[in-house]
Amino acid sequence: MFKRRWDEITHASKMAYDFRLKYIMGPLQKMAALTPWFDESLTISYNKLNERIYQEWLSGANVLDVGCAPGKLSHEFPTKYGTKAYVGLDISPGMVRDAKADNPEKCFVCGSILCLPFLDKSFGVVHSTRLLHHLRPEIRARVVVEQLRVARRAVIVEDLLRFEPGFLRSPHQVYYRLADGSH
Repeated sequence: MFKRRWDEITHASKMAYDFRLKYIMGPLQKMAALTPWFDESLTISYNKLNERIYQEWLSGANVLDVGCAPGKLSHEFPTKYGTKAYVGLDISPGMVRDAKADNPEKCFVCGSILCLPFLDKSFGVVHSTRLLHHLRPEIRARVVVEQLRVARRAVIVEDLLRFEPGFLRSPHQVYYRLADGSH
């Protein structure tokens, strides 16, 4: 019987990750945008809030990006927000390998989010985006506590968890379980 979760397969390498984004997540996101419950103003407001938070907290900071995937933010954080240093961490050896190959000047580490391989207060800011929904609900708090351990100033957690009310929750749950392997 097949034992690997969908997100474990699609997050095993940059090639699989990019395939998932382009051919699975992209079309499904376009379809979701056409539904009556999609609120573009909410998306714009959410993005503006993220911009404000990132501008305030990332400028001049040493940042640990937990669940960095292919390392896209290793370029965006310094150029757009002025981070001083960037370290990416991911559990997937293939993803870390590909991130290092694409960004040889940056530091990428393969490790567990439940036991980050860094000393207490090692980073000014610890960041994770769209990570928590991949985790079983019973370990999410432990992950955030571990991020707090290695952060000096702030932990930024960006994710979408159960924002939809009632009936609208069902389409999102189906979408994320099929396309993203989420819990």
